[in-house]
Amino acid sequence: MRSWGLATVFLLACGGESESAIAARSLFTSRDDVVRRQSGATFDTLWVFGNPTDTLLASPSRLRHDGAMGVVFLDVQNQGVYRVGEGGRLLWSWGKPGEGPGELLDVRAIDVEQDGKVVMVDPGNQRVVRLSPNGLLLEEKPMPGPNRMVESVAALPGGRLAVSGFNPLLALWDDDAVEHAVLPSNLGEPSPIQHTGRLVGWGAQGWVFGFYYGNGWMTFRNTDLTAVFPYAEHFDFPVLRRVRRGEGFYTHLTRTPTVTGSALSVVGDTLFVLFSGENLLAGRLLDKFDLRSGTYLETDFLPHYANEAVVGGDRLFTLEAWDVSPRIVALARRSAPQP
Repeated sequence: MRSWGLATVFLLACGGESESAIAARSLFTSRDDVVRRQSGATFDTLWVFGNPTDTLLASPSRLRHDGAMGVVFLDVQNQGVYRVGEGGRLLWSWGKPGEGPGELLDVRAIDVEQDGKVVMVDPGNQRVVRLSPNGLLLEEKPMPGPNRMVESVAALPGGRLAVSGFNPLLALWDDDAVEHAVLPSNLGEPSPIQHTGRLVGWGAQGWVFGFYYGNGWMTFRNTDLTAVFPYAEHFDFPVLRRVRRGEGFYTHLTRTPTVTGSALSVVGDTLFVLFSGENLLAGRLLDKFDLRSGTYLETDFLPHYANEAVVGGDRLFTLEAWDVSPRIVALARRSAPQP
């Protein structure tokens, strides 16, 4: 998965040499992390898509529940979108790299609308693409604003899209209109690393943004900020150093950032956050929060390491892309026995 800002070079017409620090303001400073409560749930594997003999997947990402019994996901390297259904059966695939009709150039943001349509934001081609639930092209329309870096998208009712990226960090797209979302006053001007995050819709008009590297998540109603809450475990944003050399400059991080919210999903009023942290349980902790109060509820301990994990209905879908053979796994939860 490609993340901008970790080794990005910016060329400018300037001379000399200098170095400056870019500090990101954290939403929360407390290090009094909650004590995680394990739910006690166990999981049965229903099916697996992707095997050592399957060369279909190159760099799968952006796992989304399809609203039925399967998932939709993007392959960033192949610039294609795939839908896998019951039994781990590939239902369809669509897209290829390019600039023509039916081609994708720089898609990293994908979601599934309430009626099953798949929506993608393609900054490379400056357009929004919609597919039918059966994988047929419905429309390719121009993006409502020149945003060259779109990291995540959440499909809202009425065809509206909440998007995260760069300039602005968060916005709401409605047909040809662009509205900037209100950000927390203590956030200041977001630093480059804070432009990486995940979006998910919530209810009729709500949506959630969680930092990929960072220490919190926010809820919105339309473009209005409604609340800001911390993750179960606190990590500060790392400081970026901007070094100017000759006629350009580059940025680098003072330390490797900690992935704190690698995937978000919502069922009812519960937010599920896959925490990837820095300990031996990284990628196996699925934290749950009450969206209305921000209260931490409990944590599911996953049977395998996952790069992404999304909940849909009574199923959990994980993306395990850490090996040479990426795979999608569908799991069914068995509740812990009552005492």
